[in-house]
Amino acid sequence: MSRGEDGAGFHIRADRHRHFTTLYAAGALDYGSAPLLKEQADIALRATDHPRLVIDLTEVTFCDSTGYGVLMYALTRVRRLTGSLVLVGLSAAMRNRLSRLGVAELFDTRRTVEEAKKVFPGTT
Repeated sequence: MSRGEDGAGFHIRADRHRHFTTLYAAGALDYGSAPLLKEQADIALRATDHPRLVIDLTEVTFCDSTGYGVLMYALTRVRRLTGSLVLVGLSAAMRNRLSRLGVAELFDTRRTVEEAKKVFPGTT
């Protein structure tokens, strides 16, 4: 397990499991904090050839365009590595924004981390 904090209250906890990594994000995902999420996603994605990544956004209180850009970055990297990405706990506002951006259908989303684990073979 690793942790990261941006100094303005945004923090991430990474839990590495046998078949996947979960990043738990909390606070405002914005211009100042998005690099921390990007860094933690990169670390998780470098850990294996075919990464499986869950990003839990349940405790994210705000997300600006930079935050959405990092989510797209993570999705692009995961796909390039033939891995999987699941977003968990999207608020109604975040779902709405992803829809308006025209990218909602690109993301696999689940309500909970437990539901997300079932996406990955060998984890149940």
